[in-house]
Amino acid sequence: MSDTRLVAILNITPDSFSDGGVFFKPDDALAAIARLITEGADVIDIGAESTRPGATPLSAEEEWARLEPVLSQIPRFAADTIAFSLDTRHADNARKALGYGVHWINDVSGFADASMVDAVKSSRCKLVVMHSLTVPADKSVVLPESADVVEELLRFARVRLQKLEKSGISRDRMIFDPGIGFGKTAKQSLDILRRIEEFNVLGVPLLVGHSRKSFLSEYHAGVSMSRDEATLEVSQLLMKQGVAYLRVHDVVAHTLLREEMEQGA
Repeated sequence: MSDTRLVAILNITPDSFSDGGVFFKPDDALAAIARLITEGADVIDIGAESTRPGATPLSAEEEWARLEPVLSQIPRFAADTIAFSLDTRHADNARKALGYGVHWINDVSGFADASMVDAVKSSRCKLVVMHSLTVPADKSVVLPESADVVEELLRFARVRLQKLEKSGISRDRMIFDPGIGFGKTAKQSLDILRRIEEFNVLGVPLLVGHSRKSFLSEYHAGVSMSRDEATLEVSQLLMKQGVAYLRVHDVVAHTLLREEMEQGA
């Protein structure tokens, strides 16, 4: 049986690597939220700034102009059936989003900014602490090939989680994301996935965002397979290893996979 929960990706951007422009208009984004709920999403992660390699960073004001028309409508959706996450590294936008009822703040910079910690510490929201070396991702800036990638990430996570605890944030609010593809080679990303159970020592839930990422070409090297097919294969392995959250594009396929695993348990 799989207890893994599905975090649906909703990019309100014109330039995300997989679905840029599809949900850029507020009406399209709101229709997508309703659809994702029916498809089986447990959490919907809304982002307005692309972090793909080569993306143009947004100011907090530019990001909020994209977000506000969608986040302001969150109260329309039943909070007891779905959680909403905001993917942002801007403290002012995190604070404003919490006022609209957002349940998670997903910070790709790992809450490195003290102002972001201040923005969330008095709330009850969950915090997704992600490891990255650059935002947006830069394929030329990666951990050394000689590094033990899991040990590097564990060292980072321990420091960052302890810092949040010292600021008054309880550990039961924290989720760790190893940041697949952010500052890692394809081989390092695969090593993280193969050794994912080693992160359980942190004592917090794990979130993995591997969906449709370029490292998957290394995973299925020599085998004819689409990125969605490779994503599902990796997801099945992660579900079997008890990863708490998978951040995915194709919610329907993952809901079916989860049901199949539950029936086969």
